[in-house]
Amino acid sequence: MKNIFFLFLALLGFTVQSQSLTEKDISGTWIVVAIAESGTYPEEAKVMERAYFDLYPDHRFQLRMKSKNKTEKGYEAMYQNYTWRFDPSAQTVYLSNDTFPIKINRENDKVYFELLETGIRLEVLRPM
Repeated sequence: MKNIFFLFLALLGFTVQSQSLTEKDISGTWIVVAIAESGTYPEEAKVMERAYFDLYPDHRFQLRMKSKNKTEKGYEAMYQNYTWRFDPSAQTVYLSNDTFPIKINRENDKVYFELLETGIRLEVLRPM
């Protein structure tokens, strides 16, 4: 009986932690507040600090960078006029032509964007 109780608690904890997000949950503006993991490209991760990801309800996508040096201007220009779609079963956003997959997950009270092509994991939140 004791084992069943612990199994129930473990399953409950897993269910709470792996909440599914909906398209409505992810639409909007997100700001990077921390680099959770730098992945295989730490310099690119650093460039993402304080970046804004705009996932507009009409499915337009915009990436805005904090500063405007040559590298960051290049990222903004690269993703100009992109659209996005959400795959709820994979909890992943794909940009135009299914490029640049972004896995989105919520762990406790935090939301993370994982840039799957680079392994960069960003802690994000919606600015007030």
